[in-house]
Amino acid sequence: MGHTYSEPAGESLSFAADATEQEAADAAAVAAAAGHPALAECWKAAAALTKYANENPGDQKAEEWRYGATERIVECAHAVNEGYEERVEELTREARGERAAIALGRFEDEGPGTADRVAALDDETRALLEWYAAPFPIEWLFAPERDTFGRILCKRVVVLFHGPGGLSLGLRDILGADVDIIGIDLDGGAVATAVAAGLRVIHADVTALDPENPALQFVSIIALTPPCQAFTPSGLGKGRYTGAIDTICRVIWEAGAAAGFLPWEHSETGYAPRSGDTWDEVRAPLAELEDPRAGLMAEVIIWPLGMLARPGSILECVMVEQSSALPRQIEDALFGELTQAGWHTTEAWTLDAVDYGASHRKRRFMAAHRGAEKPFVDVVPATPIPAPTFAQVAGWPTGRTYLTRGHRPVDPATGRAKGGGSRSADLPSTCVTATAYGWADSETGETISQSDIGRLVGFPADFPWTHVGRGRGVRNKAQQAADAVCPMVSAAIFGRILGDADWETKVRTYVHELYGIDTGTTVAEPEQLNLFGEEPAPTATAA
Repeated sequence: MGHTYSEPAGESLSFAADATEQEAADAAAVAAAAGHPALAECWKAAAALTKYANENPGDQKAEEWRYGATERIVECAHAVNEGYEERVEELTREARGERAAIALGRFEDEGPGTADRVAALDDETRALLEWYAAPFPIEWLFAPERDTFGRILCKRVVVLFHGPGGLSLGLRDILGADVDIIGIDLDGGAVATAVAAGLRVIHADVTALDPENPALQFVSIIALTPPCQAFTPSGLGKGRYTGAIDTICRVIWEAGAAAGFLPWEHSETGYAPRSGDTWDEVRAPLAELEDPRAGLMAEVIIWPLGMLARPGSILECVMVEQSSALPRQIEDALFGELTQAGWHTTEAWTLDAVDYGASHRKRRFMAAHRGAEKPFVDVVPATPIPAPTFAQVAGWPTGRTYLTRGHRPVDPATGRAKGGGSRSADLPSTCVTATAYGWADSETGETISQSDIGRLVGFPADFPWTHVGRGRGVRNKAQQAADAVCPMVSAAIFGRILGDADWETKVRTYVHELYGIDTGTTVAEPEQLNLFGEEPAPTATAA
């Protein structure tokens, strides 16, 4: 005969008393915190999740959400009464986020997020969804429109470390691509310049934003151009120190685990569960770097993996621009994590902008693509695109020499400025730097304008270079141009990413209109997609 275990009567009564006492304490805490905005937000979330659970009987997940929201009310009340402000803020964000997610879900269930429907939102719902999407626009919360074949009509692109807009100009003005671009940059002057040029740029610190923001779910392409000063040979190169390389690579590897892309054979998905580290915790080791700019290379992996970790992400391509002296160990670590996360094609090139019709500017470009289809458009022109001479850009006659290190006396024995920095103006310009505002004719001392500096890089003559702050900002505006990606090279890279086989013709036309020089009218026939035969081999090889 079996035996049934029963708790001793005394212990059962004790547990019941403890539970009753706790319930009384919780009720008192809720009463004491009544009227606090945080508690009110938690009550609203609980009501919304309770309604959702009631509408979906038998849905275990919905019931768990309802229970969690109810428990959060009590936790928030205690945190308010005990003065734990940081925890109160966390609970408020959680509650508001859940309420926004429910509101968004209900909106989408009723139909596509058209502009008219968004405009018709009531004030409370609009404010909630704007908060949910911030700092991105509310319309990015909704799926983009597709054609009858399921192709996105206007792809969304995020550009981190946007600067004045070299990448965006290549996409918008040279390729004429139908894309929705939003940039992010911390430099107020660069943001002001880009906005004056008609671009959408958010003034913010990339490291302070959340790559898992719900407004990024439908982004197709992310491009990142982190500062290169920590890696370039012309600087101190502290990003190339062994210790710095090891630290950056370690953070890159940890990012994969934090996003949930650490391979694990015992999992149905093929990956181990997410490590639980926040993105701030992943970044923490970067604080030990001597040059903090070097640590921004970690954003190259944090953002795409963070975006992809959010369910429903359609991110398909990552593009990166950096110094041509970027350590190979960092590049390999980045590509390794991207490959593990499902980017099936990774490739890299070292390109000089002079081959695309601008001044010399050698940079490393990397790209990673998801999906089985491989890019088929080459990034290298059939023949180098003619670049203007420095004199042609500045409007000088031939035979002049310009100085890049201030006005120095010329050595009669060599004909060059003493101390170096002397170059013939009848050649394409050397790489533009922040001191370009002081570049001058070796004999007359005539300097070049900001418009000329911008044109050397590939920007239009009337580009609205803007300074924010005191003074004229001469150096700041020159620095903006020095930091920018050459628009013509941008057009080549994005031409490959978007499959625009006509990018070279468009770049040649742009260079001709910008400088008035002959760029040649005969180019190789653009490669066509063979929809019914064998898949064409890519014309550029991975580095």
